[in-house]
Amino acid sequence: MVDYPQNSCAIVHSDSQDGIQRLNQEAAKSITHAQRIGITVPPERAIRWLTQNPAKSLGLEDKIGTLEAGKAGDVVIWNGNPFSVYALADQVFIDGALSFDRAHPAMKPRSDFNLGQTSAEGAL
Repeated sequence: MVDYPQNSCAIVHSDSQDGIQRLNQEAAKSITHAQRIGITVPPERAIRWLTQNPAKSLGLEDKIGTLEAGKAGDVVIWNGNPFSVYALADQVFIDGALSFDRAHPAMKPRSDFNLGQTSAEGAL
């Protein structure tokens, strides 16, 4: 059994500023719900919901969405299964440059944790 009709383009997205930071966990919820009704979703298919399929839906699959020569993209290297709530980002590459490395804590990225908050709302 497959988790999609042929030629479909399933996407996991969020309009929430919190949810957008955890799309991998939203995809994991979909994988779990599918398993409960007897549908197996392999991780290599689910990752497309966050990468290739959004690019395809925007008509940008020739520029982004997969790791191929000539395409633009940011990459996260996880320390475990990216669909696990226990997985941590070990490295993050943005525009080809290492912007976060868990092994080198002195290299701290600018946090967007308080994205959209003003100092009156508790932003640091």
